[in-house]
Amino acid sequence: MPADIQNDVLLVTCANGKQSSHLLPFLLPKWKHLRLAVRSEASRQKLLEQYGPTWQSNMVSDIEVVSVDLAQSENCMRICEGVTVVYHIGPAFHPRATEIGYNIIDAANTHGVKHLVYSSVLHPSLRKLMNHDCKRYIEEHLIESGLPYTILQPSQFMDLFPIQNLLSEEKPIVTSLCNPDVKSSYTSLHDLGEAAANILEQREEHFHATYQLVSTSPPMSYRDVCEIASSVIGRDILLRTMPFQKTLEGNMGGLLGLPEDAYSRDGVQRMLLYYESRGLVGNTNVLRWLLGREPSNWEEWIQGKMGCVVEGN
Repeated sequence: MPADIQNDVLLVTCANGKQSSHLLPFLLPKWKHLRLAVRSEASRQKLLEQYGPTWQSNMVSDIEVVSVDLAQSENCMRICEGVTVVYHIGPAFHPRATEIGYNIIDAANTHGVKHLVYSSVLHPSLRKLMNHDCKRYIEEHLIESGLPYTILQPSQFMDLFPIQNLLSEEKPIVTSLCNPDVKSSYTSLHDLGEAAANILEQREEHFHATYQLVSTSPPMSYRDVCEIASSVIGRDILLRTMPFQKTLEGNMGGLLGLPEDAYSRDGVQRMLLYYESRGLVGNTNVLRWLLGREPSNWEEWIQGKMGCVVEGN
């Protein structure tokens, strides 16, 4: 059975993050009962300011934004009460990310949630990557929980490419934090949000599935991406590579907008060391099927961002 979007209560965690910002626009016109969990009161206020007018115009009948510490199991129990479906996004490089995942799964099970969709990561079996390895345990706990689940595995996000900055520069420059010639696959946050919204609405046909969600094919290097961007924006982009040792000695959290703590630093260092020689590669077939269209390629993604900049002006 599909979701009852008029009556079901949908909980989204990390509702003010990058992923949610591309999921909520697909949910708001349809779902009438939303509970959005954020980490702080500041995030709660920001979310209310950003989406409040949209909620009112779409006449969402019941929406709640809660600031909550998901590392506390009693908080997870509280926010899962009365919930029909959970979309769980864990915090990036968080020292208690695995515990948070367990807490949400256990709370959802206690309250009889009908569907738990977990946004994981491509290849969680890669133990060298701390941010992948912790999700491996969450996936295992979810699979063994008995809950109807769907696991989503996106790759590196295209949206981290600084296209807005490049468009504002007369002589655009990009700095690669690791080897720019190692090939990877990338996921568009817009594609991920649309696919996730489809899964949440279609529900039962996606029970007990694990999906690789990759947008770009074939795998390509950061240098390839810069060459495509240069062609699309009509300006040569200078690609600089930061010496790897200097990258490791830098502000790891600051480089990626993460907290500057020991755990985040270790996690980012290991990630960049892995990307330095191996990259992260997946397949686009499943995302194409879920979307019912071709996933985004780099040319389309950049052109879309250019359009957003023009409209913003």
